[in-house]
Amino acid sequence: MRLYKIPVQVFVQKCDCLDTLQTFDGQVSGELIQASAGEDVRFPLSEDCRKGHGALYLHLKDGSTQIVASLAGNWKPGRAHTDRVIVSSDALILKNVDLNDQGLYEFTCEKKNTELTDLQVFVPSEVVVSEGEDATLSCRSITLGQSVKSARWRRNGELLLELNGRTREITYGRGFNESRVSVPSGWYQRANLSLTLKRAEVKDQGAYYCDIDKAEKHRSAVRLIVRVIVPKSVTTLQQPTPAPLSPECPYWTWTTFLITAAGFVIVGLLAWLIWNKMFKGSTRGAGGETSQREEGMNLRGVSNGGGLLSNSQRGGRGCRGQRTERDQQQMFMLNGFH
Repeated sequence: MRLYKIPVQVFVQKCDCLDTLQTFDGQVSGELIQASAGEDVRFPLSEDCRKGHGALYLHLKDGSTQIVASLAGNWKPGRAHTDRVIVSSDALILKNVDLNDQGLYEFTCEKKNTELTDLQVFVPSEVVVSEGEDATLSCRSITLGQSVKSARWRRNGELLLELNGRTREITYGRGFNESRVSVPSGWYQRANLSLTLKRAEVKDQGAYYCDIDKAEKHRSAVRLIVRVIVPKSVTTLQQPTPAPLSPECPYWTWTTFLITAAGFVIVGLLAWLIWNKMFKGSTRGAGGETSQREEGMNLRGVSNGGGLLSNSQRGGRGCRGQRTERDQQQMFMLNGFH
């Protein structure tokens, strides 16, 4: 929202009511408020408007009037502004203004009229730059044959630059000079009164208003957005990246892998040897018992059959038994036994 003291041209129809302005066609002193659509606008309260009876009126260009708020001990919003008027200790605040809120506002309190307030609402274009870059805020309007009196750039109620259309002289606002703000030198021929803001800073953000006083008045607005550049060191701290591997890292990685693999192989071999030894020992023990058992049986067979014959040989037929005895005798004789 921007607040300025300027002459306001008004045209109001005649009416005998106390609630409307008296008939006149001329210049009166008033305030100019420039605001972007969606902003809140503040209307200061005088001492007479803080108690008693009164109203805040909106005078439209067709001559009609709307009651924005009324005072009867306490301020209350009008029908067309329900839930949009906030009352503070020293002002009425109109919330979320739009293009239909443009017009002349007037307080009438204790039957006294206050000076007019001209509210102008803009839908600003946007310009986005990075911190440190130059920003160009557009303001273009017909200048040839328009008898340009002046052109002004403002922000937050402060004058940045004012151009005298007749002398071409430029006046700079407090804290600004030609090294920070400028308009094209050929503005009159090119119909270009755009503002160049050099080395934009974060504090430069906001809505900028261009006013050209000429035969056909021109007013426009531009919203400047300045992106903050985060230093690389801060970015690194916020989002740390893994440190690069040193040349020794691959060597140590393979060495660790080989040592681990060798350890597993050694443990596996030891387990296999222990298991194999235990298995063979148990098999050998079982085989010894079997051999001893068979040897005992053979000895018994020899003692029962004369020392050389088996049980199966003795269990044959009679003739075989007889031949066997003769064979035994012959064998004894051959071995020196009689």
